[in-house]
Amino acid sequence: MNTLTKNQIRVPAGELSKILKAYNTIGDFLETFLDRRTLYKKEFSNGLTIAIKEVAHRKTKTVENFSDFIF
Repeated sequence: MNTLTKNQIRVPAGELSKILKAYNTIGDFLETFLDRRTLYKKEFSNGLTIAIKEVAHRKTKTVENFSDFIF
């Protein structure tokens, strides 16, 4: 995918990569000062907790494509 178009905003893939890197950098920085419960929605935090438990108990499955990943 070379360009992401959403709500009439077009972002080239290279720029999107930079945006995601900046987003992750800001998130890492904020996590050093704020509790995750403050930063993330409850649904996300709950999903993250479940995912961590699944990985710890080796209850994950291999996916072949993005479609398999989101379902």
